[in-house]
Amino acid sequence: MIFKYIIRKRQIGDVLWIEPIIREYAKKNKKIVVHTKFNELFDNYPHKNVIFKKELNLFEKIFSNAERLLGTRVVFVNLDFSYERKPKTPLLHAYQDRAGIPRVNQYPRIYLNKDEMHSDSVGKCYVILHIETFSDRNYRRVFGIDWGLIIKHMNDLGYEVIQIGKNPEYIPGAQVIKTNLRQLSALIGKSSFFIGIDSGPSHIAASFGVPSLIFFGAVNPLLRHFPELFKGFFLQQYCEFAGCYHNVVSKNGPICRLVGEAGIPKCSNHTTGYVLKYIDKLIDTYLK
Repeated sequence: MIFKYIIRKRQIGDVLWIEPIIREYAKKNKKIVVHTKFNELFDNYPHKNVIFKKELNLFEKIFSNAERLLGTRVVFVNLDFSYERKPKTPLLHAYQDRAGIPRVNQYPRIYLNKDEMHSDSVGKCYVILHIETFSDRNYRRVFGIDWGLIIKHMNDLGYEVIQIGKNPEYIPGAQVIKTNLRQLSALIGKSSFFIGIDSGPSHIAASFGVPSLIFFGAVNPLLRHFPELFKGFFLQQYCEFAGCYHNVVSKNGPICRLVGEAGIPKCSNHTTGYVLKYIDKLIDTYLK
């Protein structure tokens, strides 16, 4: 094939996970055009036959829609809604199936340039904290934790805490840094470890191999990550309906069967002691 189009327009984490698809297609096609809203994720991409576009022209849109309606992938491989259609399939595998390439367990690659790798905006030993979410689903949030005590513990261990997000709630002892997507990637990639919710920044951390504690509620972490490649631990509490997020074909997921939309789901209700234990375990396992 002379050229292919790959489309996955939105959500930082979802877009990042198309990188293995881009890489595989770049080996077999003369030209690859990638359409996303987060092209910055792929700055410094080493395959020169790959072009990134935030918008398609009218001609491209017509043919893309035609292939989408026909369910074909002759030229346009539309990965939007791929894993939502196959909710019990690992995210990357859903993309690989849609793209018609073999399933291979791997993480996306992010390429930092020399300036990004050597920028020194914060100290050498710092932790990224990302607990802000805009999801309207309560099981995508984190409950029950005294973050002031968590941050004090990390400060006492000698780690500066950098809180990221669009407008994160102030927590004493944490420094809030707002960045663009490239700066965020570099900041996460050079951190000692990452603590946060299942979201785009957590996938960036995992892709860099940064030791991580990632909070999961109704989402099954084994359908987002590969344990044999992942450095860190998944934080999730017991629920008799564990993994219910994957029982429906939907962009938003189900409503919690136990507490509805407004209560605190069992799967997302943690304790401060539980998190402190895993911070120490993470440090003992990966940083000593």
